[in-house]
Amino acid sequence: TDLPEGWAMVRPLDVCEINPRKPAADALPTDALVSFVPMAAVDDYLGAITAPEDRLFGELRAKSYTPFAEGDVLLAKITPCMENGKAAVARGLTNKLGFGSTEFHVFRSNGAIWPEYLYHYIRQQSFRDEAQGHMAGTAGQLRVPADYVKQFLLPLAPLPEQKRIVAKVEALLERVNAARARLARLPAIL
Repeated sequence: TDLPEGWAMVRPLDVCEINPRKPAADALPTDALVSFVPMAAVDDYLGAITAPEDRLFGELRAKSYTPFAEGDVLLAKITPCMENGKAAVARGLTNKLGFGSTEFHVFRSNGAIWPEYLYHYIRQQSFRDEAQGHMAGTAGQLRVPADYVKQFLLPLAPLPEQKRIVAKVEALLERVNAARARLARLPAIL
């Protein structure tokens, strides 16, 4: 490939733990609060967790919810949520732990990839189109398999460059969101 010097093509499995195990039973007291994130709590337009709930650690750990931690990247694996862009970086979690829908894949950086860089990569339409082509299951219940999210290739920039790229992307998204807000006011003006 024609990557800039210092970049590499990597697989998520090289730079992340994929779908990490539940935290140890003694990670927190059973009555400690942690964040609970159902699928509806991830906004597909904003790409953020917008409505987490606080629940007891012991209650959530005892069930089959998907575990994640502060800084992990969540990706909806089921149709139509994945195609609609349901993904987020887990930030501001109560006690830095969360549990959520079983329909999330979780990426936990090993330090080589900045979570926001990975997040913006998987939010791209081109990534979602490619992932959609690998979905398996029955009609109406198609899911992106774990093997795919472990093995797709992504261009990895050095960490300082990842941060510069994210800053540029987020600045552009702020401008897009501001323009959308102005456009939304047009019907009232007309």
